[in-house]
Amino acid sequence: METLKRHRIIKWLNIFLLVINISAFTTILVINKGSASDTVDNKFSSDEFLKKELNLTEEQYQEICELDAKIFRVYQSLLDMQCETHFKLLDELLCEHPSRGRLDSIAIKTGRLYTGLKRQTIKHFINIKSICDEDQVVLLNQLLKDMMQMDEQCRYCNKRECDRRDQLNE
Repeated sequence: METLKRHRIIKWLNIFLLVINISAFTTILVINKGSASDTVDNKFSSDEFLKKELNLTEEQYQEICELDAKIFRVYQSLLDMQCETHFKLLDELLCEHPSRGRLDSIAIKTGRLYTGLKRQTIKHFINIKSICDEDQVVLLNQLLKDMMQMDEQCRYCNKRECDRRDQLNE
């Protein structure tokens, strides 16, 4: 019975890891889509996209690249630590008697890393806004809304179909 339970746990953990790996792989593909190879000067395809969509000048674009160099290094470090933390979680879950304390600690660390990633994303967009003129800021704001599909979701619960949406907007 204990062996069957352990096999079920391992099966679900394998599915969990598969989902994480597919998510990471998809993220890497999306980030690198459209760029044939990595460039030496850390210009990312997302910045190229923004340059085009916001009609940035070459000077504005270079300034964004310079401002974002540190952000992307920190972002990559956080992603590496997050990956490491996921494996620590898996290792603990695979133990015969997982420690609730260690699992809670890993969960808290995962939350902090996620928060760090979001903070780097925020810095990235603040950097972009800081070099944009008024028209470009309007374009950027609309682009962010479109990317997050904000016009299609309830702003309170993020559901597309929300019975309370109209009530809450009144």
